[in-house]
Amino acid sequence: MLSRITGTRGALAGVLGLAVAAAALLAPTPARAQDYPNKPIKFVVASQSGGVVDIRARRFGARLSELLKQPIIVENRPGASTTLGADFVAKSPADGYTALFGGNTELVTAPALSMPIKYDPIKDFTPVAQFTLGYPVMVVHAGMGIKTLPELIEWARARPGQLLCGTAGHGSGAHFICELLARSAKIQLRTVPYKGSGPMLLDTATGQVHISIGFLAEVDKQYILPGRVVPIGVLAPKRIARFPDLPTMGEMGHAGFEMMSWTGLFVPAGTPQAVVTRLNAEITKVVQEPAFAAWLAETGSEVVTPTPQQFREFTHGEYARWRRMSDEFGIKAEQ
Repeated sequence: MLSRITGTRGALAGVLGLAVAAAALLAPTPARAQDYPNKPIKFVVASQSGGVVDIRARRFGARLSELLKQPIIVENRPGASTTLGADFVAKSPADGYTALFGGNTELVTAPALSMPIKYDPIKDFTPVAQFTLGYPVMVVHAGMGIKTLPELIEWARARPGQLLCGTAGHGSGAHFICELLARSAKIQLRTVPYKGSGPMLLDTATGQVHISIGFLAEVDKQYILPGRVVPIGVLAPKRIARFPDLPTMGEMGHAGFEMMSWTGLFVPAGTPQAVVTRLNAEITKVVQEPAFAAWLAETGSEVVTPTPQQFREFTHGEYARWRRMSDEFGIKAEQ
């Protein structure tokens, strides 16, 4: 009797073993790069459609989908200073099919300002690839007749507290630059917050505020070329190709003014490394194509192709830098 029971148990164990093995063969294996992707990928843009990030996501996604042989769907999820879109991605499955396209505001500046977010910018995301990098220029209202930064500082010192520095909102990059300029140049100025860079730059062009900063995609063709504003310094570690005669802030004796605008792709933490590696490799191919690189150059952006680990170090370093500035200047998110 005992031998019959033992035999039955052995047979059952064998059947169960075969069932488990069969299930393992049928289960998806997202960690293998050669199996990815096998369905559409979603790029989440945490801002409104029609903006710079949205335009880049759609053009970039269209080309990347050709290489991956799967559709890439761009989904706009604006709100809460871009943090709603980031929160959605952070809570999505870590399978490589939902990614955050952007990251500069969502994972660096907003968290550094202690905004009430529901995700951890460091722990909840895996950086995949950074592919654009650009720097803004400081511009002054053309009607002031000022052509250089020293002239602006002289004007401000003669009129304490009268210089109006436009910002794209409380806690924006421009807000920090205004405060940094006041300290570095030892001048008194007033910051004027706007709801975005569009109205800020328009009011600089019309003279409602005296100075502001803008990235070339926003300010060059619309305001600099028509002569409505005058560039007086570039916030970069070196001069930029568009304005080779325009000095950097550092060259003029004002250190620490480097301000980057960059675009990258992030997936939820826990996404298989093979998927991250595959995406990084294909993204690198796209941004190195001459046509795509030339298109980016028109908007003042340069192509960068770091590895996922290098991009991780970059984003973590940027978060730490903005957090230090936030504490130093006492600029926090408005509650």
